[in-house]
Amino acid sequence: MLRHSFHTLNRISLAILTISLGIGIDGIPVALAQGASLEEIIVTARKRDENLMDIPESVSAIGAVEVERRNIKGLNKIGLAVPNLNLSMRTDGYPNVTIRGVGAYGMTQGVGFYLDDVQLFSDASSRFGDIERIEVLKGPQGVLYGGSNIGGAVKYVSKAPSTEALGGRLKVMAGEQGIWDIEGDINIPLSEKWALRAFAFTREDDGFMTNPGSLSPVFGVDSNQPEDVGAYEQSGGRLVLHGDITDRVSITASARYNEYDGPVNNWAREMGTPANMQYPFTLDTNLNPTHERETFGARFEINAEFDNFDFKSITSYTDTESDRHTDVDLTQLWFFNTFRPETMEVFTQEFRFSSNSDGPLQWVGGVYLMDFEETMNSYLDFGWIILEADDPSVHAEVPFETRREEKGNLAAFGNVTYEVGAWEWGLGLRIDRWESDEEAVDIGHSASKDDVEILPKLSLTRHFNNDSMAYLTVSKGFEPGGWVGIADGAPPVYGPNGEKTLAGFDPEEAIQYELGWKGSLADGRVQATAALFFIDYDNRQFEFIVPNPSGDGTLIDGIENIGDSEQTGIELGLTWQANDYLQIAAAYGYIDAEWDSNTILPDGSANLGGQTPPQIIEHSTTVTANFQMPAVGDFDFIANLQLSHNGTMEGGKPSGGTVENPEFTVMDVQVGLASNNWEFMLNLDNAFDERYYTDVEPFPNFGFGGLIGTEPAEIMIGTHGHPRLFTASATYRF
Repeated sequence: MLRHSFHTLNRISLAILTISLGIGIDGIPVALAQGASLEEIIVTARKRDENLMDIPESVSAIGAVEVERRNIKGLNKIGLAVPNLNLSMRTDGYPNVTIRGVGAYGMTQGVGFYLDDVQLFSDASSRFGDIERIEVLKGPQGVLYGGSNIGGAVKYVSKAPSTEALGGRLKVMAGEQGIWDIEGDINIPLSEKWALRAFAFTREDDGFMTNPGSLSPVFGVDSNQPEDVGAYEQSGGRLVLHGDITDRVSITASARYNEYDGPVNNWAREMGTPANMQYPFTLDTNLNPTHERETFGARFEINAEFDNFDFKSITSYTDTESDRHTDVDLTQLWFFNTFRPETMEVFTQEFRFSSNSDGPLQWVGGVYLMDFEETMNSYLDFGWIILEADDPSVHAEVPFETRREEKGNLAAFGNVTYEVGAWEWGLGLRIDRWESDEEAVDIGHSASKDDVEILPKLSLTRHFNNDSMAYLTVSKGFEPGGWVGIADGAPPVYGPNGEKTLAGFDPEEAIQYELGWKGSLADGRVQATAALFFIDYDNRQFEFIVPNPSGDGTLIDGIENIGDSEQTGIELGLTWQANDYLQIAAAYGYIDAEWDSNTILPDGSANLGGQTPPQIIEHSTTVTANFQMPAVGDFDFIANLQLSHNGTMEGGKPSGGTVENPEFTVMDVQVGLASNNWEFMLNLDNAFDERYYTDVEPFPNFGFGGLIGTEPAEIMIGTHGHPRLFTASATYRF
């Protein structure tokens, strides 16, 4: 599986690796004469506080200082920061994301997103500030995190209220695209045992895409759409209260709100070819794609300490309402538009018990409940060309997705580790019962299914005397099955006995084998990691055209289990504290994936065996350099650089074909001055103005030229990466 892995490295990746990793260990002590060492990074990947370097699996962490200075305010920058994390931010709340090639694009979640141990089902693309760190857990996380984490998890850990002192921060950022971004947080001690923490932000951004407002074909109608098709406004905040009820019992209560008003996505109609992409920043539509979303979330946590164990209860509730308008042809032609109003309510409850001693035996276990309700009453708005009308205002609305869906999980989980000398054994198990009920409300067809998943995890770790460890971890994850909702106008679905039903799809599963090494070198000034993984990925879910179960020959557009694939890859990481002022880090990821032999498309049209599945980035590399030293008075000079390179990727899906998304390299730079109270920064994102798509797929040309044959019948739809952007920020801390 690792054929030609290093022979096919492009020159950019090889140059980056040479610079960042090509330093001999024997030569490091000379450069580290000032004795600086790396700080310990604490993460909660196994639902307990642990040193990042002691966990027998791959975990990446982005700390609070880096989050703030790199202006990581959304998922797009997280995707560029971690190799083998392929992430395309969509503002509809459902990011396109895979980790190590496992996950989902445009359908189910695949990779879980969390804020303080609460999974984000409806608004993973919201902005979360006042963050202590971001953790990226790679590989199936079935035992401790359950379904919708088959590829891994991305966790936001927020800063906790403190009774120690009153303090806060106000940051103002402005720049190109008419950006005004204001955020602030404050910590307020209320007494010796109680404290309050608050965070709020607001942002206005004109975006980088424009609508030239051409007249519609044939009728010459001016649709009068706003020019700044990419403009958006977003605001929100979070309030957290923490206090001690007794010496052993504490509570934390939080509430959050987020409001977004902007484009559905930064789509482009790409008329070029993979070797000669045009990357247009214009979207000449008669209806600007828009999305209005409001989310309210609440969380209540109880912590109790007992003599032999700790108890934690986490209760959460999330309510999201959103309206999405999409111009499907993305031109001035009124072919058809979609309107998708959606509501989603999610309730979760976790009871967790864990060890609280420092002995060789450590354990955590508990139960988890999730109740999920979603409604969608959308419709297609067909224009004059489909209706063959002589009046440009003639249109017809037809139900599209009209579903009421209820999903649930009830699970019991446990994970135990035991140290024997230099060895550590780990064993985890989750028993997860899931169910899915769905109704196509306009035609009265409904169906339900449920099943039980057994998810094991096994790890074996060997610690060495030179602050290093080797490990082998085997883990399993799954994504639940479900139903394909249909609407009036689509062929109704009947079972073999004539009963009303829906087309269904089964759960997908992944088993990962990871062999890794982690170590500290040069008296703690260098940390290095290496991992080799193999993933057996079964029953993969993709959007597809599936046969009607009635056998009448009609087709249903939905989700189908396509087949099995295998992923093999490597990951390398190195962090070097060169001296008191400079820290350099580099990471590299490689994935080789292919469909199993005799993987036949559901319609029998092709055998995918041996081909590379879509959304697999073969090579990805990141390099960061952070420099800070005393400058003038109380101020330090700061200079940071981040370089990210992603190799080629097949975009699209097996049903509609794939297309190669070219490789790209993005460099961000920040320079400024900082004191204890003030920080002034100049920020240049995508310094070389690289044009790139975070994802791309073949798409029918529904534009007028495509329908009459003057343009290709098939084009590509791409999601833009952000072009070069200059901003400046000022931060005051008290």
